[in-house]
Amino acid sequence: MKHHSSTRLPELPGDRTASAFAYTASAAGVAGVATLAAMYAFEVPRGGPYIFGTTNDAIGGVFNLLVIPVILQVHRRLPGSTANESLKWVVVGASVAGSASSFLLVFRVLEFVPSTIASVTAMTIQAAWFFLAHRKLLKQDDFPRDLARLGRFIGAALLIGLPIAGLGYALPGPDALRWTVTGIGAALGAVGWVLWPYWYFRAGRALSHAHATAAGHAAPQAG
Repeated sequence: MKHHSSTRLPELPGDRTASAFAYTASAAGVAGVATLAAMYAFEVPRGGPYIFGTTNDAIGGVFNLLVIPVILQVHRRLPGSTANESLKWVVVGASVAGSASSFLLVFRVLEFVPSTIASVTAMTIQAAWFFLAHRKLLKQDDFPRDLARLGRFIGAALLIGLPIAGLGYALPGPDALRWTVTGIGAALGAVGWVLWPYWYFRAGRALSHAHATAAGHAAPQAG
């Protein structure tokens, strides 16, 4: 029986470049999680000065640009179709828009609310790509199944969590009910968001083809 979790990607031109972007995106994602946590832990209770918040916005702008080459390279593994081609350009456009909104917020060209709406919209579209693309990649024998499962889970967690959190925020009724619903959605979405940098790390490792390179160097010594 073939174990898809250990499947190695067939190498395509551009994989190793995309791997470098994936590793960098992973590091930026971790920094984004850390700065957001620091903002809520230290700055929100004191009402400022939001240095961590501004740093987080800048990191978010960089992150949304770094992920584009990775998304495009992974997307090449999907079957060619009009729907897949449309999905690719929609997620690329959303990533660019999300990056622009973050930088415009940093430079105070855009207010917090419209910037947040643009960023959350970009995140939701990226989550949809994660879910739809990895659901299709799970059906392919030449894509690591554990990476595909992780990507599908991240997409599902965000696609379910974000609307629930929004519903809780807008829900009429007792505050306890609103905060409970919001908390459930936020917790589920947060799980997917925190795992996002890990997926990029795993994608970087898969796209680097390090195992194949090591095997190639070791082969002449086998005899």
